[in-house]
Amino acid sequence: MMETAREAAAGREAVCVTHQLPIWITRRAAESRRLWHNPALREAALGSVTSFTYSGDRLVGVSYTVPARRPVTQGDAAQ
Repeated sequence: MMETAREAAAGREAVCVTHQLPIWITRRAAESRRLWHNPALREAALGSVTSFTYSGDRLVGVSYTVPARRPVTQGDAAQ
Protein backbone atom coordinates (compact mmCIF):
# COMPACT_ATOMS: atom_id res chain seq x y z
CA MET A 1 0.00 0.00 0.00
CA MET A 2 2.69 2.52 0.97
CA GLU A 3 4.77 1.91 -2.14
CA THR A 4 1.74 2.43 -4.40
CA ALA A 5 0.71 5.63 -2.59
CA ARG A 6 4.28 7.00 -2.66
CA GLU A 7 4.64 6.35 -6.38
CA ALA A 8 1.20 7.76 -7.26
CA ALA A 9 1.82 10.94 -5.27
CA ALA A 10 5.47 11.57 -6.19
CA GLY A 11 6.21 15.22 -5.37
CA ARG A 12 2.83 15.68 -3.69
CA GLU A 13 0.91 14.34 -0.69
CA ALA A 14 -1.14 11.15 -0.52
CA VAL A 15 -3.80 10.22 2.01
CA CYS A 16 -4.50 6.58 2.87
CA VAL A 17 -7.40 5.88 5.18
CA THR A 18 -7.40 2.66 7.15
CA HIS A 19 -8.14 1.21 10.55
CA GLN A 20 -6.00 0.52 13.58
CA LEU A 21 -4.29 -2.79 12.79
CA PRO A 22 -3.31 -2.13 9.14
CA ILE A 23 -1.74 1.26 9.90
CA TRP A 24 0.03 -0.06 12.99
CA ILE A 25 1.53 -2.99 11.07
CA THR A 26 2.55 -0.65 8.23
CA ARG A 27 4.21 1.69 10.72
CA ARG A 28 6.07 -1.14 12.47
CA ALA A 29 7.29 -2.50 9.12
CA ALA A 30 8.43 0.98 8.04
CA GLU A 31 10.35 1.35 11.30
CA SER A 32 11.95 -2.13 10.81
CA ARG A 33 10.29 -3.36 14.00
CA ARG A 34 8.84 -6.84 14.53
CA LEU A 35 5.20 -7.10 13.49
CA TRP A 36 3.95 -9.02 16.54
CA HIS A 37 3.14 -6.68 19.42
CA ASN A 38 0.86 -5.98 22.39
CA PRO A 39 -2.36 -4.46 20.93
CA ALA A 40 -2.92 -2.46 24.13
CA LEU A 41 0.23 -0.44 23.35
CA ARG A 42 -0.79 0.74 19.87
CA GLU A 43 -0.85 4.46 19.09
CA ALA A 44 -4.09 4.50 17.14
CA ALA A 45 -6.69 6.82 18.64
CA LEU A 46 -9.93 7.59 16.82
CA GLY A 47 -9.20 10.26 14.21
CA SER A 48 -5.44 10.01 14.67
CA VAL A 49 -2.99 10.61 11.83
CA THR A 50 0.18 8.63 11.17
CA SER A 51 2.42 10.37 8.63
CA PHE A 52 5.18 8.79 6.56
CA THR A 53 7.70 11.27 5.11
CA TYR A 54 9.82 10.34 2.10
CA SER A 55 12.82 11.93 0.44
CA GLY A 56 12.65 10.46 -3.02
CA ASP A 57 12.26 6.71 -2.50
CA ARG A 58 13.68 6.73 1.04
CA LEU A 59 11.50 6.84 4.17
CA VAL A 60 12.97 9.57 6.38
CA GLY A 61 10.35 9.91 9.10
CA VAL A 62 7.25 8.55 10.79
CA SER A 63 5.11 10.75 13.04
CA TYR A 64 1.86 10.37 14.94
CA THR A 65 -0.65 12.99 16.04
CA VAL A 66 -4.18 13.20 17.37
CA PRO A 67 -5.91 16.33 16.02
CA ALA A 68 -7.70 18.47 18.60
CA ARG A 69 -11.44 17.93 18.81
CA ARG A 70 -14.09 20.10 20.34
CA PRO A 71 -15.96 18.60 23.29
CA VAL A 72 -19.25 16.86 22.55
CA THR A 73 -22.15 18.50 24.33
CA GLN A 74 -25.68 17.26 24.81
CA GLY A 75 -27.68 17.80 21.64
CA ASP A 76 -24.67 17.74 19.30
CA ALA A 77 -24.92 15.56 16.23
CA ALA A 78 -22.52 12.64 16.01
CA GLN A 79 -19.00 13.79 15.24
